[in-house]
Amino acid sequence: MENPEKEVDKKIELKKEKILKWFKDPYNIILSLVLVFAFVIRFYYFFSVGNQPLWWDEAAYGSLAKALVHPVLRTMEVVYSEWLIRPPLIPILWALFLKIRIPEQGIRFFLEFVPSILTVFFVYLVGKEMYNKKIGLIASAIFSVLWIHLFYTLRFLTNLPALPFLFLSIYYFIKTNKQGFNFKYFSLSLFLLSIATLMRFPVGIVFFVYIIIFFLSNKISLLKKPNFWISVIIGITPIIIFFLINLMLFGNIFPALLGGEYLRSPGEKLQGVKNPFHFQTLNFILIYLTTTFFIFFLWGLGIVLFELFIGYNFILKNKKLQNHLLLLLILILINSFFIFYLRASEDRWLFPTSLTMVCFSAIGIISLYDFIKKHSKYLALIVVLGVLFFGAYAQISIADGLIKNRKDSFLHLRTGFEWIKENTEQDSIISGSGIEVYSVYYGERAYLALPANESDIINIEKNADYLVVHGYTVQASYLNDYLQKNQDKWQPINAFFLDPQTKQQPILVIYKNIQKN
Repeated sequence: MENPEKEVDKKIELKKEKILKWFKDPYNIILSLVLVFAFVIRFYYFFSVGNQPLWWDEAAYGSLAKALVHPVLRTMEVVYSEWLIRPPLIPILWALFLKIRIPEQGIRFFLEFVPSILTVFFVYLVGKEMYNKKIGLIASAIFSVLWIHLFYTLRFLTNLPALPFLFLSIYYFIKTNKQGFNFKYFSLSLFLLSIATLMRFPVGIVFFVYIIIFFLSNKISLLKKPNFWISVIIGITPIIIFFLINLMLFGNIFPALLGGEYLRSPGEKLQGVKNPFHFQTLNFILIYLTTTFFIFFLWGLGIVLFELFIGYNFILKNKKLQNHLLLLLILILINSFFIFYLRASEDRWLFPTSLTMVCFSAIGIISLYDFIKKHSKYLALIVVLGVLFFGAYAQISIADGLIKNRKDSFLHLRTGFEWIKENTEQDSIISGSGIEVYSVYYGERAYLALPANESDIINIEKNADYLVVHGYTVQASYLNDYLQKNQDKWQPINAFFLDPQTKQQPILVIYKNIQKN
């Protein structure tokens, strides 16, 4: 019998050989450099400005997490209403971290920073699987510097952590059809997409992309096979569980989409008039990519459309054309949802389409490389590196300015409610306008919304212990006059200023109800 130590040595040597063999491939070396760069630049910003105050949406998710940990907060109206419209998975994960006493920045690291790095790698996997290693490398290199991805790596929102699950789902969906039909990959793809959807609801639009590709790839005969339906059910199990829980709690399988009364009709103004179609959504392609990469996106898009046009009768048989169509459908369907259905959009809402943007840009850049390579390989390489450098410089410049300029957004709401948490009784009730999620998340206190009319303020006078007035949202028009006339009821006990040295510009003032028993 061979010596156990020698067996261990052999295994170690085999692992060394595999690692060395992996690094002998120049593409793997380049991939490693891209991932290292992605890590370093994100690491720099994360530890420079990562401990930022939360925006409203961030605090809303945090409030749901706090409510899961502190049962007393579950009765707050804002907690109930936010559960109706927010995807549940991020608040649940956030709550688990709170349970084991991970600090806020640590939670941000696990829920935003780590997914950000993984997404860059998964872009490479998708690009390689769809086309080749060159496309995968260039797409991941572009993605690693996208200003919007860098910026939202530092925000506690659901858009970014949903991406690695979405992109990995697409990767396995492509592998599903590579040779025959792989039921395990298909089920895994659906499962990952279900998880991504429970982090960010609009990601679920990609289910429809899969359905279209499924039928266009001539797999209809699989509908007769039990294995297919078993794979589907396993894959969408998280969605089924989500629907059942919603039905038990709210009497509606999907309140965010079917809630009616709460959400009003999508794209509807307060007067009940429909907003016009939001074609401005398409501007985000240029905004995401900036000029350099946008030019190559258009070039790549032209190549894709031309190949689909001349090869339309081969789509059933040609994997490359199917992959073209998959990326194009993601771009079209998600943009269409915001243009024609929701009739509104924000930059981060279009995150799922970023995969199409960087892959089409990579196709355009590789097309230029192949053209110049016919004359000079070195010149072609220099041109590509130049394109990537100037494109990356523009992206990082935008990201740097935004990250640093927005690092103190809502700072005084955080400091104000942290002061309230430390200096008021736990059963205190806080009143104000636009404070709900901050009162729950930072203050861990119950709140009463300030009424729109002064005639209804008697309820606040009877029940609220403190009143917060701030400059981050529009305050009730009567509030200043009311406080001037009722100084015998409300006493200012703390204030926070935009100019802490001179204290001439108060941004948040905390009043105490001195008449309440």
